[in-house]
Amino acid sequence: MSSVRQRLEHRLLDAFAGYYDIDRREDEPSLLALCSYHSRDSRYVLVKRAELWAAERHEYLYLFSSPQMDDGQVERIFRFVLEDGQPRITPNSQHMCTYLTALILCDEMDAQTPALLQKLKGRKNFKLSLHGWMEFRIAAVDLSNGAVVTNRCGRELGREIQRLVSPVLKNCSKGEEKPK
Repeated sequence: MSSVRQRLEHRLLDAFAGYYDIDRREDEPSLLALCSYHSRDSRYVLVKRAELWAAERHEYLYLFSSPQMDDGQVERIFRFVLEDGQPRITPNSQHMCTYLTALILCDEMDAQTPALLQKLKGRKNFKLSLHGWMEFRIAAVDLSNGAVVTNRCGRELGREIQRLVSPVLKNCSKGEEKPK
């Protein structure tokens, strides 16, 4: 494992620790952690039993790390995240949205893989969106050139990941080269 990728893994997990419940995983070969975020907002009148409305938001972020990324691995990650994440969703009248997010760190990415990543999508409405929706997001960091590739729903995520990744790549010591 490249030390740059290892430092980036630690930096991301440290950054996520303030917001997510982190569960380190080893059941999938390249899966490092499942990070869960849950939020509930509500408004009430005088007493909490007289609730006017409530909205629940959830996110399950799967952090993957691999030396090489190709189309086959991306497809496996996509299927794994949807199969593992969808049973975690409990739609109800207070459920607003759930994001299933895949974040991939790789030393090198095949040339055609970014195009596949950008096309991936997954969305599901529950009871015509009255019980919320689920959205799939994916972001991949290619450490060989510092590029962050996302699908359409993951653009905002990509900007945040780029902000976290840039200092690590800039601070690579001169004795250590970036992954090739």
